[in-house]
Amino acid sequence: MTAQAMGWYPVVAHGVGVRGDLPLPFELFAIGAAIALMATFVSLGFIWRKTYLPAASAGRSLGVVAGQILDVVAVPVRLAALGLFVLALASSVSGSEIGSQRFGPLTVYVALWVGMPLVSVVFGDLWRVISPFETIVAAMEWTARKLGLPPAKDAAAIPGGYWPAVAALGGFLFFELCYHNGTTNEAVGGAMVAYTLVMLGGAAVYGRSWLHQADGFGVLFSLLAKMSPFFRDESGALRLRMPLSGLTAITPRIDILAVLLVVLGGTTFDSLAGSTLWPRIVGNPRGWSATGFNTAGMLAVIAAMALLYWLGSLAVGWFSDQSPKDVAQSFAHSLVPIVLGYTLAHYFSLLVLDGGQNFLRLLSNPFDRGTNWFGTSDWAVNFLLVSTDAIAWVQFLAIVLGHLAAVLVAHDKALETQTATQATWAQRPMLVVMVFYSVVGLWLLQEA
Repeated sequence: MTAQAMGWYPVVAHGVGVRGDLPLPFELFAIGAAIALMATFVSLGFIWRKTYLPAASAGRSLGVVAGQILDVVAVPVRLAALGLFVLALASSVSGSEIGSQRFGPLTVYVALWVGMPLVSVVFGDLWRVISPFETIVAAMEWTARKLGLPPAKDAAAIPGGYWPAVAALGGFLFFELCYHNGTTNEAVGGAMVAYTLVMLGGAAVYGRSWLHQADGFGVLFSLLAKMSPFFRDESGALRLRMPLSGLTAITPRIDILAVLLVVLGGTTFDSLAGSTLWPRIVGNPRGWSATGFNTAGMLAVIAAMALLYWLGSLAVGWFSDQSPKDVAQSFAHSLVPIVLGYTLAHYFSLLVLDGGQNFLRLLSNPFDRGTNWFGTSDWAVNFLLVSTDAIAWVQFLAIVLGHLAAVLVAHDKALETQTATQATWAQRPMLVVMVFYSVVGLWLLQEA
């Protein structure tokens, strides 16, 4: 999703820019990433001899009082998030397409899609608290109880497991990356209305559990939050745990794997579509022709990423005498750090430069009527806030560290059923997959 498409001022589509902007040649970045992954993989076989993460996932309690304080703070934060959602929706359905007014798209594509993953990784599953859908459904449930209406169906009756979330994320990625008018106020407003109706309609039938399985954003943010050092236990107490250890609590499911692969493939296609390579492949199509090419391209990239992961699982299963499906599901949680790394690498410049700064600017003037509610409407975008070299290093480190974390998590999982030597031997095919993912990710970024 380029800045041009969003109607913003100077174009900073991807942080790295052209290859000449890199502080080092691409080959050195690629070689460095491959060496780092292989060195970590080999080292883990010697120093990480037994599984640690499942035991560490319980963490230590910071007390019920800390949780109660968070509950009090959550009330105004929840209302503020609902207000922001309503403001973005109202801005989209009533705003003019003339000028710089893009508050609704900025809220969806920057604050939600880029900002919330980073917030979730640091602070935990805050989306469960601030989601406007959760707030509205809570009000619906309270009203139903007061009116004596029958309760919603049991959560076990929800059809499709997490496949509705897969469909929701796939639809969002189509809308963001493929549909030729996906960044206009009219389109974003219509999509927000449609998504809200599906979420609230499903919740009216199946209760709040529908959101936990069908809200693609909520499911994704919840998976990313498993990397956070903070979480709430069943008693409501706030707990502190080792980062990454919460990933071991993710249930091995093929639909959870599908969520991660769709997001990973979609973000990879976003890099491809913003690169100099894509126009050389498809030319310069417009309108529905562009939508068709982009849709085919995104589906092909998602399929390629999934196929590569499946081949790695097939090879690991051959070495460890397991079925490919069991391997693929068991190690799906190792993809979560990679999804985070790709997200940060691809959207970092969007968050800190034109996208994030314009969001704050338009927050004071969401309807483009000359208001200045928070004193930010006259802010100018500072494109010198972060240097090109700094952005390149952030992108490199995000991709490499994401894959290093994936290797560690996968190794720890393998140790649940194998010795350190066996785990290292069996996981070699997946190392090849990780190296390929990282090098391709870096190459696409430098092609932007």
